[in-house]
Amino acid sequence: MATYGVDGVRISSSTDRVTHVRWAQIDPQTHNWLSTPTISEVAAVTHDIRSGAVVYSVFTLGGMRFLGPKIKPVPHPNGVDGIDLEVPDGNVEKSIDDLPRV
Repeated sequence: MATYGVDGVRISSSTDRVTHVRWAQIDPQTHNWLSTPTISEVAAVTHDIRSGAVVYSVFTLGGMRFLGPKIKPVPHPNGVDGIDLEVPDGNVEKSIDDLPRV
């Protein structure tokens, strides 16, 4: 099962939804990129999650990379899936809005 990291997002000003992410496959132990991050539409992320991939948010603090909450698909009424962060036990330390813009 592949593990990916998302370290940046593009959010539509008209819908306030994430439309694109900057992501790549990561080593879940070292948090190092296994390939160069690219910008993709959210549909690619939701497709990979539904196909069994694990996708984490990735935050850089003090020059070190940390895995944040997992990313999950979120269905929207218009039939287009979006993404959000899983919030364990209702604890919100980081939100998708905390990721840098791309």
